[in-house]
Amino acid sequence: MTTVAIEEDFKQAMRRLAATIALITSGRGDSWAGMAATAVTSIAGSPPTILISVNRNASLHPVVMESRRFCVNLLSERHRDLVGIFSGAKKGAERFESGLWTASDEGLPVLGDAVASLICSVVSTVDVATHSLFIGQVDRIANHPEIDPLIWVDGRFGSASPLE
Repeated sequence: MTTVAIEEDFKQAMRRLAATIALITSGRGDSWAGMAATAVTSIAGSPPTILISVNRNASLHPVVMESRRFCVNLLSERHRDLVGIFSGAKKGAERFESGLWTASDEGLPVLGDAVASLICSVVSTVDVATHSLFIGQVDRIANHPEIDPLIWVDGRFGSASPLE
């Protein structure tokens, strides 16, 4: 197979990998940044550690590099409109005009009604291709009582519910 064929097949395969959509945020004071992503992975439970993947051209990248902190806000079905906003419909601080945003003790943007918000400190960074992998130790978590994650699969929104 050619490199182009493998890349196309890879894109098609990844469309089949259903994942909860998250808003990854960082910043302090007036300089908040954020993006919508599905590239969030649990690494370890003790200590709680997660990984995020951020394109080095994304506006969020230099903010995480400087602050060494980020928040992963797992979205609910009620947050569908925020996905477009954080995927480029709005830029910079305008992204935070929609939604129930508050500042954590560290100044990170936290979505108040997210399914869960995980506040993390970067413990390691690895550059791979066009992205940086930020490995974060989870410092604090806020869990919402409703578990209704917003899923992205095959280029569309989906939902998840327990099987009987």
